[in-house]
Amino acid sequence: MSIRRRVAIAAAVAVAVAVAVASLASYVAVRARLLATVDSSLRTLVERGLNARALPPRGEFRRGERFGGPLVYSQIVTPSSDLSEGSGERRGRSARARADDVRLPVTERDREVAAGSARAYFWDADIQGVSLRGITAPVATGVAIELARPVDEVQSALKGLGIILLIVTGAGVAAGAGLGWVVSGRALRPVTAFTARTEELADAGDLSRRLPVVGDDEIARLARVFNGTLDKLESSAEAQRRLVADASHELRTPLASLRANIEVLQQPGDLLPEDHEALLRDVVEQTDELSALVTDIVRAGETSVREDEAQDVRLDEITDAAIERLRRLHPGVLVLEDLSPLVVDGVPERLNRLVANLLDNAVKWNAADKPIEVTLREGVLTVRDHGPGFAEDDLPRVFERFYRSPEARGMPGSGLGLSIVQQVAQMHGASVTAGNAPDGGAVLTVAFPAERADL
Repeated sequence: MSIRRRVAIAAAVAVAVAVAVASLASYVAVRARLLATVDSSLRTLVERGLNARALPPRGEFRRGERFGGPLVYSQIVTPSSDLSEGSGERRGRSARARADDVRLPVTERDREVAAGSARAYFWDADIQGVSLRGITAPVATGVAIELARPVDEVQSALKGLGIILLIVTGAGVAAGAGLGWVVSGRALRPVTAFTARTEELADAGDLSRRLPVVGDDEIARLARVFNGTLDKLESSAEAQRRLVADASHELRTPLASLRANIEVLQQPGDLLPEDHEALLRDVVEQTDELSALVTDIVRAGETSVREDEAQDVRLDEITDAAIERLRRLHPGVLVLEDLSPLVVDGVPERLNRLVANLLDNAVKWNAADKPIEVTLREGVLTVRDHGPGFAEDDLPRVFERFYRSPEARGMPGSGLGLSIVQQVAQMHGASVTAGNAPDGGAVLTVAFPAERADL
């Protein structure tokens, strides 16, 4: 069901409920008013009829009497009066052709009023098709009087009022549904236009297009949010295209070199054993380099940490293990470490990659006779080397994917190491910065937030 139809139905239901409540209240109020008028006239007759000679004459039950007319039925009741048929109910026998044969119904309560043990009260009865409104009131000791008058005119007026109220309710519902349909159509016109524009953008497939933002209402806010989503989507698509292009470029060189070496090995000829072994070593090294590059590219495509992967990780232990591996691979490198215990909520494998990439970058640029300094204090991991440091022009781009400074282009690597460091840090809610030490050398710092770390 469309929103417009739901709004129209809701408006119709709301109008129906409001009109029904108002109609019912009006009906009850009018009925109470009419009956109050009848009760007032009966009470006046009781006050006048303090003796039987002052009572109005008896009459016949006849339809069509004008409301408020002289037709009133009276009857004396004593504690010993006979009860009518169906004792306790307003039935009885009456409505004969002659006025003298008229008998109003008598109940036990009427006899109690005559005996003085009950107060006067009003009652309603329907006798041979004639609706009566009556009163039973004491007039003397041991004597009560019943006065009744037809209320056909009251019933007729209420019936006519009920018909009118039903017509008004139906008309109100129809009008509410119609107005709801019209108003909802006008109110939802911006939504319809917004939907049409978004469908047009989806069909075009052009992420550079944006929705126009007019005003400051909900539709304008929705358009701003949608445009912001398109901005992020366009940035993500552009980053994906750049990753694919850069990855293709980076993979081309080791693949070409590997192919060339394999082709040389396949050619018949008299290769010296040492040349053959050198080519085989180059093939193995290039294969390892290609495998590491593919791994880095896969890591570069990861953007988040699943909740089921996260666990409590001792970052100081991971850092210490990474330093031990570095010492085994590079026996001549001196590493000075100062590690305080730190528990981080994260993924061990990815945090290990973060630390390993930081150390690999430091080894690559560190001076041969200088140490690499690694500290972990108060949730901050710092790795410093004593190499040339970052050039001022390179500092803004050191964390870009596949970016390599002019000095690094002749060295092995993919240009993804520090990019992966930043990516893993962001996955774990940490921030990473790059800078230079005052006395020379590069400084890379990873700061974990207090809510994600237990010092």
